[in-house]
Amino acid sequence: MSELNLKLKPELKSNLPVRAIQFGEGNFLRGFLDWMLFRLNKNGLFNGRVYVVQPTPRGRVMPKLIAQDFLYTTILHGVAGGKESEEIEVVNTIAGGFNPYNDDEWKALKEAACEENIDFIFSNTTEAGIVYVEEDGLGDKAPLSFPAKLTALLYERFKKLRKGLCVMPCELIEDNGTKLLEIVLKHAAAWSLPQDFVSFVNNDCLFLNTLVDRVVSGYPVSASQEFEHKLGYTDALMTCGEIFHFLAIEGGDKVKELLPFEKIGLNVVVADDITPYRLRKVRILNGTHTANVPASFLAGLDTVDEMMSDKVTGAFARSVVYDEIIPAVNLDKNMLVEFADAVMDRFSDPSMHHQLSSILMNCTSKLKARVIPSLLDARVKGVLPKKLCFAVAAYIALYKHADGKVPVQVQRAGGKSGEFNDDAYAVSVLTKAWSFYNKTEASALLTVKAVLSDVTLWGRDLSSDLDVTAMTAKLLHAVISDGVLTTMRDLMENV
Repeated sequence: MSELNLKLKPELKSNLPVRAIQFGEGNFLRGFLDWMLFRLNKNGLFNGRVYVVQPTPRGRVMPKLIAQDFLYTTILHGVAGGKESEEIEVVNTIAGGFNPYNDDEWKALKEAACEENIDFIFSNTTEAGIVYVEEDGLGDKAPLSFPAKLTALLYERFKKLRKGLCVMPCELIEDNGTKLLEIVLKHAAAWSLPQDFVSFVNNDCLFLNTLVDRVVSGYPVSASQEFEHKLGYTDALMTCGEIFHFLAIEGGDKVKELLPFEKIGLNVVVADDITPYRLRKVRILNGTHTANVPASFLAGLDTVDEMMSDKVTGAFARSVVYDEIIPAVNLDKNMLVEFADAVMDRFSDPSMHHQLSSILMNCTSKLKARVIPSLLDARVKGVLPKKLCFAVAAYIALYKHADGKVPVQVQRAGGKSGEFNDDAYAVSVLTKAWSFYNKTEASALLTVKAVLSDVTLWGRDLSSDLDVTAMTAKLLHAVISDGVLTTMRDLMENV
């Protein structure tokens, strides 16, 4: 069977100029933003392509993109107009790519950042990507963090072109554009860059706050042969996702002009304040993922649809949302319930096969952003949310057999194993915390305190809430002693 490339699909060769540099080449950006730009291009409304940048030294996607001439297939499934629908397209939005950890490619990327046609910087480096890391950034080697790389590129563009850029991060953190701008300015100060550059960043560049929503499950491992038969070619980068998509951008008419998504009926909102959309999505959709996936993974399940169809984990996931998350969130309850109902349907779609291991990536920062706020809001209302405490306990249990190294090795039910990547500091804290455990609830309390008290991880001492700490320790010990599914059953029956 032929492989997907321009030789197979010569009609997809494009002469459109490159208008954007994109940090991240993973499933989500390819199945969301790059797909949206592809749709704009088909309607003559963007007329541009993107360079992608490998975000980490251990990137595995770039070689596959190069081998396929940067083509890949999106396979979208869902319910449209009351009927199940499937949309298959070969996307040619990506024009080329760079591995910045290669010195020559870093040099080439800096040159690309100065091209006249470049108008945008897009990114999705997960919640852990928009952080300040003290490092040198103006040498021959690329800095490690995304914001530092961005600062270096903007400075190069400032020196050679002085034409501003629209920076649109898609990382799922509150005020992502504002925070990214703050970190860029912090790097500028640390590197003693000239005031004219600071003015350029503040006045000539536009940093947008965004909210993104689409489940992109990625490569269909279990159904790859079925799709290859349907497509008539092999594609190592087949990207499955749901038809549903939503993008909220904080801005006005200028943003609508720059990115006219609404003109072709894409589900995009440009508004002065996107806070309600963000809060709804982060707490319910992403919060449900992050709160339930650790336990389901430990239980030996592999995908979100398996989690939702399982009698125990599915019932537990629904209970977490309707009984603990929604009551904690300070938004209109009818709006939240309506959104939650749609999310439950989306998660249950058997075609998605969204891998739990991919959701676990950088799970510490995800827990901090998506679950802990609901837990804290519940406490403000005088409620001890036991199921959210269980979510924290299951998260800690993931690291029981960790050796301090990345990826984290996990022993799962049924003799299964697994692994996921997390921040190295988080892994070290969690690994050390398990040294206190000796199969008693009292020792579980020491383990939980060691995790929750780490201000670097959480931005505060979560162990100061004695009730949350004690409940989490009780449930952690139960998970280890009785098993994760038994603990979930007991928790649902006894609440």
